[in-house]
Amino acid sequence: MTEKSLITEEMRAAIGKPLNSGGSFEVEKGTIRNMAEAMNYLNPLYLDEAYARSKGHSSVLAPPMLPTYDLQLSAPLEVLKFPFPVVAILHGSDEWEFMADVHAGDVLTPQGKIMNLTEKDGNRGKMLFITSEITYTNQRGELVAVYRPTEIMIAG
Repeated sequence: MTEKSLITEEMRAAIGKPLNSGGSFEVEKGTIRNMAEAMNYLNPLYLDEAYARSKGHSSVLAPPMLPTYDLQLSAPLEVLKFPFPVVAILHGSDEWEFMADVHAGDVLTPQGKIMNLTEKDGNRGKMLFITSEITYTNQRGELVAVYRPTEIMIAG
């Protein structure tokens, strides 16, 4: 007898469709400073607006990982709305691409979608690997970053 797949037709239909990825957010100088100091990024481009402007920037530059500051992992949350017996959730991996600078005053808009659902058998039972993609655009519609996380759901 064949075991029933964890991936339903409803889940397959969600692949590639927009997800609730949270709203737009303004990048604030204080957020940039807090993140830069927490990560020991002491480059004056991140901390000194006059210096950043002298180097051709509109304001202080944000460290590359700033979009993670307000990140919502929307794909796993969307999948949890499906009838799926989850006993554990593990973070599998992260992949980032950075396309453009982000500055204080920019407004970033995240938009996510599920890219792939893969089912595997593991020592603890069936596992569902969810790969999603969240793109970040600024107020000018420019793509500034792409985030591709993989989450692992272990079925109960």
